[in-house]
Amino acid sequence: MGWYRKGQAAFRLLLGPYWPMALEGLDNLPASGGAILAGNHPTVLDGGMLGVYTPHRVKFLIDAKVLRLPLLGSFLGGLGSIPVERGSGSLRWAAAALERGEWIGIYPEAAPTGSLELGEFKRGVAVLAQQVPTVPVVPVAIVGTQPLCSHHHGYAQPGPIALRYGAPLYGSESDTIEEFLMRLRQALQVLQQAPLTHIHRWTPATLISACFLAPPSAALLALSRRRFTLD
Repeated sequence: MGWYRKGQAAFRLLLGPYWPMALEGLDNLPASGGAILAGNHPTVLDGGMLGVYTPHRVKFLIDAKVLRLPLLGSFLGGLGSIPVERGSGSLRWAAAALERGEWIGIYPEAAPTGSLELGEFKRGVAVLAQQVPTVPVVPVAIVGTQPLCSHHHGYAQPGPIALRYGAPLYGSESDTIEEFLMRLRQALQVLQQAPLTHIHRWTPATLISACFLAPPSAALLALSRRRFTLD
């Protein structure tokens, strides 16, 4: 775990001047045991931000096709990402990890939406919540990325971002899949509403960060445009 913490710290130093981050609701994260972090997914930046700034190692459920890409797939696989495709047993692997006390990141919208509005939710997060009903599902909204990193940008722009962790939800046998997804959607909608309260300022550190962040963000956006047609 030491290498993971050191990696987080290094990335925070790199990302902070370019994308100043506000973390809200950290007290909603469990002090021990497993957790499911279920977030909105407006842009390709979301997983990186959640992984870098969440004060615990997070293993993400990710499309298996992405994990087979050169370089990016190897990097994500090395972080313990769980591949998602038909027959992969991804939810079974995720449930086992949660029972071991690990944290799982999942985006119910599956693909970046490029929108401030929530898209259609897939069933997986609700099924997982029912399989491990004692594990909290923490809604987490990323706010501020969509204007900076839409599919019409050549590369991600600098600006303020917030991660907002909401009150945990729990799966229940009395819940239908649809009812749980509705509760999760409503929680994320509330978390998204409040405006950002901090700003971005250009500094020499911002320019240095831009040199490192603009090229990979351009590559991620180009990849995302090829994989997901949002126009």
